[in-house]
Amino acid sequence: MNFKQIILFFFISVLFFSCEKDVADDSENNQDFNRSELLLNWSDNIIIPAYDDFYSSLIDLEESINMFTETPSVDLLATLSEFWLDSYKIWQHIEMFDIGLAEVINYKGKMNIYPTDSELILQNIESGDYDLNNNNNFDARGFPALDYMIHGLAENANEIVDFYISYPSYSDYLSNLISAMIYNTNLIIQDWSVYRDDFLNSTDNTATSSVNKMTNDFIFYFEKGLRANKIGIPAGIFSTDPLPTTVEAYYKQDVSKDLALEALLATKNFFSGKHYNNNLYGNGLSTYLDFISISSDNNLSELILLQYDEAEIELAQVNDNFVYQIETNNNQMLYAYDAIQVLVVSFKVDMLQALAISVDYVDADGD
Repeated sequence: MNFKQIILFFFISVLFFSCEKDVADDSENNQDFNRSELLLNWSDNIIIPAYDDFYSSLIDLEESINMFTETPSVDLLATLSEFWLDSYKIWQHIEMFDIGLAEVINYKGKMNIYPTDSELILQNIESGDYDLNNNNNFDARGFPALDYMIHGLAENANEIVDFYISYPSYSDYLSNLISAMIYNTNLIIQDWSVYRDDFLNSTDNTATSSVNKMTNDFIFYFEKGLRANKIGIPAGIFSTDPLPTTVEAYYKQDVSKDLALEALLATKNFFSGKHYNNNLYGNGLSTYLDFISISSDNNLSELILLQYDEAEIELAQVNDNFVYQIETNNNQMLYAYDAIQVLVVSFKVDMLQALAISVDYVDADGD
């Protein structure tokens, strides 16, 4: 942790230690907050529009795959790569919504488990006998598998295209990957048309209520999906040495930072209650915190937004290619991790305490 991170972390820690009494005194305000309006903004202005946009991006990606597999070429491969990245960026806005049917079917596990298992992918292609919805293929499907199929089969685009020209089974696997992704995404969208009412009506402050579950899902994703998976694990935070092969989009490599920044923005927007497809704002976790008003001297939501700014600054300093950054100067990855980690503490300790919400998942690596 660099000096300015230490100072900021110390400031936040001291500040909220001094506010513990204020948090307790505002418990009645917590109960008066209109959770229905919060849930309505989440469902109708953030979650459902994001899923709809993501589904459209998958359809575009499928069309690009169809064009490429019909007449494989370097140009069409480059176009396919662009559609893959466009859809992958939108995915960053919905991976946190592990609630409802998405949780039941392990939707995020079907879409974005990395690193992908290239050997398993090649075994599947060779045998032709595979079920991409079977969890035995958890690391041979979704965006990471597409990454390998588009960017990782060979050292250059011409050689990658040759695979598809020479072996139709590669085209079949590519098509089956996107078909499975579309199928599962459609299941989630259809479920939300029914689940929405249950989601909106669950306004109590209980472990299974919508606000509590969604808040926990948000924090879990921020801590594990963003902080750990995108930054911490590749940078070696949880291992003896750095693990550069575990970065997101390993085979494309130069978009790992883009995806991480997109994910950070997505969580910031959700925290702030920003509508997915416009610049309007509704109720979010930030307005919930503002309503409670931890103390007259400070505002937790403002402090969190300031720390978001710091995290964005640190992450922007990382090379576009995370593998290159880790192998040449891993310290910058660690600085980005430290900045994001301060947010984890703010969410998991200060925010949950203020909202009187309990953590509903097991923490294996501490705060």
